[in-house]
Amino acid sequence: MQIPDPMPGTVALPKTVEEYRGRTDTEAVKAVAQEMEAMFAYELLKAMRAATDTSAKGGLGANTYNSLFDMELSRLIAKRGLGVQDMLLKGMGKKASAAAKNGEATASSGSTTAPDHAGDNSDQSMNSLSESLPINGGTVSSGFGIRRDPFTGALKFHHGLDVAAPEGSEIKPIKPGKVIFNGVQKGYGNMVIIDHEDGFVTKYAHNQINMVQEGDSVDTNTVIARVGSSGRSTGPHTHFEVSYNGKDIDPAIILAKNT
Repeated sequence: MQIPDPMPGTVALPKTVEEYRGRTDTEAVKAVAQEMEAMFAYELLKAMRAATDTSAKGGLGANTYNSLFDMELSRLIAKRGLGVQDMLLKGMGKKASAAAKNGEATASSGSTTAPDHAGDNSDQSMNSLSESLPINGGTVSSGFGIRRDPFTGALKFHHGLDVAAPEGSEIKPIKPGKVIFNGVQKGYGNMVIIDHEDGFVTKYAHNQINMVQEGDSVDTNTVIARVGSSGRSTGPHTHFEVSYNGKDIDPAIILAKNT
């Protein structure tokens, strides 16, 4: 989608949304959120004009002018905010900025837009932390942040890391804790969730089979599951998520600390 030049005083956006591929920094997330809010405002303006039935009376020239006018007006509205970008920033931007504020390594550089989960876009900086990954010998195939959905092609926020490995490989928790979920969830397939009782909770999804039960105490030597491709998956891998005090964070943070 081609984006028109912004009016003076608005956020300078790349010419295409594609140029955001692989970026999860706060500036990029804010710009994408503002562009999405501008599109939302534009659709509202179009709906309002259709409701007043003025488009049929104006002719081609008037309709073209109205469309251009509405496009610029929508960008000004987005700059002031309708609340849509605030919602998006709360859901995405705070996760990216949290990692930056903590000064931790992130897995965002060139790795968040893998076309599938099978390892076509491995992140070298993350794979340098391979000893901390939940799978011995696993390879990060998709990182934390905005990426292209492997099924729909749409830009979406990926809330974890995809660690590719041969089917049946052992999955072990990255730190000790207690199993609080063992079962199947929509999209995730077979999944194990571990509460590490220090604010951190980790998830291990798309498993071939889960090897633990709810209530089990586990450590870094416990095999909690085996790599599979259950749920919404395109190949054998583990989807690894980390949250801290209920908020999703970049798994690179906890992996770097473990290293």
